[in-house]
Amino acid sequence: MIDNPPSRHPALAAILSFVFPGLGQAYAGNRRLAAVFALPVLLLILAVLVAVLTGGRQLMNAFLSASFLTALIALDLGLMAWRLFSIAQVGLVLPAAPPTLGPAPSATRRRGGTTLLVAVLLLATVGMHAWAGVVIGQLNETLGDVFGDSSGAAGGAGQHGGSGGGPLNRPDYGWDGTQRINFLLLGIDKSTTRLHEHLTDTILAVSVDPVARTAVMVSVPRDTGYLPLPDRSVYPDGIYPNKINALSTEASADPARWCPDLPVDAGEICGLRTLERSIGLYLGIPIHYYATVDLNGFIELIDSVGPLRLCLDGTLDDPTYHHPGETWRETPRGVLLPAGCSDTYDGRMTLAYARARKGTLTLPDGTVQQLNDFMRAERQQEVLLELRRQFASLDLIFQLPSALRAVSATVATDFPRDKAGDLASLLPLITGPNIERVVLGLPRFVDPPLDPLNNYTLIPRRDDIRRTMARLFGADQLEGWYVASDAPGPDA
Repeated sequence: MIDNPPSRHPALAAILSFVFPGLGQAYAGNRRLAAVFALPVLLLILAVLVAVLTGGRQLMNAFLSASFLTALIALDLGLMAWRLFSIAQVGLVLPAAPPTLGPAPSATRRRGGTTLLVAVLLLATVGMHAWAGVVIGQLNETLGDVFGDSSGAAGGAGQHGGSGGGPLNRPDYGWDGTQRINFLLLGIDKSTTRLHEHLTDTILAVSVDPVARTAVMVSVPRDTGYLPLPDRSVYPDGIYPNKINALSTEASADPARWCPDLPVDAGEICGLRTLERSIGLYLGIPIHYYATVDLNGFIELIDSVGPLRLCLDGTLDDPTYHHPGETWRETPRGVLLPAGCSDTYDGRMTLAYARARKGTLTLPDGTVQQLNDFMRAERQQEVLLELRRQFASLDLIFQLPSALRAVSATVATDFPRDKAGDLASLLPLITGPNIERVVLGLPRFVDPPLDPLNNYTLIPRRDDIRRTMARLFGADQLEGWYVASDAPGPDA
């Protein structure tokens, strides 16, 4: 007597094939068909593992390239179709097994329940792959909006090279994974109340040493004046006489004078490049790339990743503050932020935390401190670190697409798109325990203005800046006429 083969439940088979193509067919006893459905997926997984194990540093660059992400969308669609076929084949073709206990429902009812379950599994599969496709497409679009092209033609330049040296006055620079790399982070206030100038409210240099796995943040207060220029072509002494936050706007308005090697319509690029070169000379290091953050979009960016956790030593009260993009008549002026640490800083509160620089900070013991640009620079560094930590804990299902859209509208950089993976590998270093933060403010690095009531422009203390930069980067690594030498000007 031959035993009857055990019964197979098509609903369970469909669920197994939903988990992994071919599992349902194997459960149903059809080994050949199970291999047909499972083998392509297994080979795909194996190929990914081999790529991860052998790809090295270039792997992430390839994964974030436009061509790979486009191919990944096509692969996502193909995998979706393959999974749908596997689920439908075993869920709708396998005969419904008769029940072993209890009253026997009709075959129609059993088949109807199985069909409904299969439909739910098919819809869930479509939803999963549609979400993945949307995220991949949004990531591709965001990277295209944020990053410049591979040649660096989208942005500024380092301070090397004088007036020649290529269309953007930038030397060929190829990061090999071990060199120190320096970025200039700029917060731009493109307020509707100032149609003809975009002030650089945040100027922050970030230097990363990937071998020592350390990072340095250096903030240059916006009221700092008399920063060095690479030559005497605009100002006879090679010194910019105004506040540094206006340099980019001035150069952008007259690119023929400031950047004669650039096209006449390259005003914004000229402004960014000029600022990069000046900050690089001021710190004695090459600025390799820049990144800008539009403060008008900053609120949406913070809200998309969730509230931040920020701390204040006392109650912050700035009666003059107003949000960018809003006129004085649209909203009442002033901001009041509570003392202590709070994890409820939304976009508007975070922006006020990062930008308020007038008014007072009242400590718990009653001491009242006047707010200033240097205290603001420290808070801006705190926001940057907390934002990075918040991105690391982002909810990939509900927050990632909106966060990518906000980044696309807010952030821009001339770092090449084909090296985006290299940048991603550096970002964790700026939140590690070995980061050092410096604000080049009063009283150590700048002197107060000579006539503060009429012109609040801070005067750099060149020797003190040189000593600190030599400690941070090494005296033999400093370059440029200003910090790396005692020269009175760029031609000396």
